[in-house]
Amino acid sequence: EIILQRILKEARCIKDKLPSYLLLSQIFQAQGKVADAYGTCSSILTQLGETIPDSVDPEVVKAMISETLRKYDEVYCDDWLGKKMEDYTLR
Repeated sequence: EIILQRILKEARCIKDKLPSYLLLSQIFQAQGKVADAYGTCSSILTQLGETIPDSVDPEVVKAMISETLRKYDEVYCDDWLGKKMEDYTLR
């Protein structure tokens, strides 16, 4: 954990930091430090310009998944992810 913190301090750009953030969040999760894992993920997403809502309900999640799949389809022009995500619990 200390080594990863040093890497994060010394890295110059977010792209260089991402693998360390991923490993750090996995370490926190394995240690049962869920709040620290969430904080790490939340911090990196904020740095990437994303926002994380305080709470969501099933309808909001359904809309978010639909929008994500739509954006994915626009970029990659295939629907493999949509087929995999077809889950009746989200309807």
